[in-house]
Amino acid sequence: MDELEFRRRLFAQPTDKDDELLEFAKQSPERMALLKELRAFDKELHQAMNIDVPENLADKIILKQTMSEQPDKIKALSVNRKRKSWYLAAVASVAIAFSVVTYQLVAPPLSIGEHALAHVYHEMGSLESTERFNIAEVNNRLAQLGGQFKSLPGEVKYARFCNFKGQRGLHLVFESDFGPMTVFVVPSENKYLGDNYFSDDHFAGRVSHFPQGDTILVASAKAPLDEYQSRINESIQWL
Repeated sequence: MDELEFRRRLFAQPTDKDDELLEFAKQSPERMALLKELRAFDKELHQAMNIDVPENLADKIILKQTMSEQPDKIKALSVNRKRKSWYLAAVASVAIAFSVVTYQLVAPPLSIGEHALAHVYHEMGSLESTERFNIAEVNNRLAQLGGQFKSLPGEVKYARFCNFKGQRGLHLVFESDFGPMTVFVVPSENKYLGDNYFSDDHFAGRVSHFPQGDTILVASAKAPLDEYQSRINESIQWL
């Protein structure tokens, strides 16, 4: 096993318990640190997706409906609540689960461009960051995703790992003549397709696909995307 295979397998399946992979990780403190970090991130991701139904939610829904439609039955509902609570909770849980599943089936998932825009809007504070990161600091993070930059397209003022469509990616913001620009670097396991160009009223973006990963640039709507994306693509190297 070499370094590239180790990282690809680990990013694809952080909980992999294969003896060869674990033995290779133990040979280096950096590999063990990466293993622990990815497993912690994977655990947080699963915990965030495991949402319990709030206690007494069924009772509250039924009580509210009864008060608005049948006030004369409130007293009887209160008397029988304890006896029927388990049944109502079960019904409500099924109803909520059915609603969530139905929504997921009907509503199409966000495309890579839509997700990138949503991510930028969710972390607008990153565009106003006053931090500064040199190329060594950026590459130290990017190396954990299997890449590095030969040079930077501008002064980097934000560099954080992020959850990009359920997978660990690197979120960068750098300064340019057209204002702050955002770059997401995402491993190739996502296998994103399409959305080479995307935009809304405020931002525009471009996606570049590589065998090892994708780079997604988001900038102001009037910025020269192709110019800056070319700089990024020429600078990035995959390990």
